[in-house]
Amino acid sequence: MMKVATRLGIATVLLSFGTAQAATVAEVFTGDMLGKNQRYFESIAGIAQESNGDEHTFKVQGCDVTATIEGGKVTRLRLETAPECQADLTRFVGSYAPAPGKPLTLGAFEASSGGVMVYSADCLSMCGNAFDPSVYALWEGPHAVNFMQVLLEIRLTSDEAIAAADAWTEQILKAKGEDFVNATNFNCDPQFAEGAKKAFAHVPVTAVTIGTGLASPGC
Repeated sequence: MMKVATRLGIATVLLSFGTAQAATVAEVFTGDMLGKNQRYFESIAGIAQESNGDEHTFKVQGCDVTATIEGGKVTRLRLETAPECQADLTRFVGSYAPAPGKPLTLGAFEASSGGVMVYSADCLSMCGNAFDPSVYALWEGPHAVNFMQVLLEIRLTSDEAIAAADAWTEQILKAKGEDFVNATNFNCDPQFAEGAKKAFAHVPVTAVTIGTGLASPGC
């Protein structure tokens, strides 16, 4: 009887330990994790579900969080956003980020950060069917936040996102023509940033990456 009770006690302790270790998005997707070593990060986030080179994807509260780990340390974090997977960017850049709890948009972030954002896209025409293209907005913070970079991404899959992309494309076509658009030369021409800013201001962000040395599509 004593052995059975002991085994039950051990099982209860192990079950409680497993439950206590279940991480939240807030614990994993936070500036405190940047610079931490891989072993520490995985002790909180759990085991990666997928790895591709330096990028390791974890499932946290049903949300996909990807950690870029270089030299054994976390250098970038990416969150696929959804209604149940909200990004609290104040955990990275403080008051430069919009207040948490509301849908994240490019307009909301630009208003709170007060900084210049660099807009780009994988493509706006002749994209093919190999992948779903995205539009990006890259922001670099000031010294106060250690020049932290934020890369906001809008995947062009929803009706709202596609309509915004069409509006931006139309502006570029009128100014530069079809070849310019097909070659994605707009990514290196800041005169079209205002058009992207206006078109995508209220479209929800589908992913956000934070860290340093972030890259967005070029021309």
